[in-house]
Amino acid sequence: MRTRFLLPVMAMLVALAACTPAADMGEGEPAGEMAAEEAEAPSSTVQSELLNDLATLREKYVGLAEAMPESEYGWRPADGVRSVSEVYMHVVAANFGLVSTVMGTEPPEGTDAAWYGQDAESITDKATVVEALGASFDYMAAAIESTGDDAWDNAVDLFGPNSVRGAMTFTLAHCHEHLGQSIAYARSNGVVPPWSM
Repeated sequence: MRTRFLLPVMAMLVALAACTPAADMGEGEPAGEMAAEEAEAPSSTVQSELLNDLATLREKYVGLAEAMPESEYGWRPADGVRSVSEVYMHVVAANFGLVSTVMGTEPPEGTDAAWYGQDAESITDKATVVEALGASFDYMAAAIESTGDDAWDNAVDLFGPNSVRGAMTFTLAHCHEHLGQSIAYARSNGVVPPWSM
């Protein structure tokens, strides 16, 4: 009984295996060349990986900040915990502050210094918060884009000895940490993150 079932299944698998290389191969392309092309990974650099991650973070933060009603910007899950707007502005201040420390650059001319000052978390106006979020991620992107391949291993001091690459990775990890917090805040207030609809 078992053999009667297994034989047709095995015959079908052998037939599929025999057809697969022919279906995958381009006309006149030797099998060895095709396998080598498929094995090559797309080229990637520290810069491109950081920029890809940063673009996703920017889209999610700005989208979530826009989706959250301004009436909930003062909401906090408990006393002594940052509110919605305080979390967003904490991220803004960190983006400007950490990147300027790591890259040795100043925020662009015209950037409101209140966005990255000690009182940044006191900003609660939704339009200002959304604008500041976008600007902070744009500043980070410009700093990453201006960093040459040979600079990523340079030593910097960010909470101790680090490399530029490590410090920027830390900065993006900080953004991810607070994105998770912001998602929980949004869902606690009945707001579905726009990208998960």
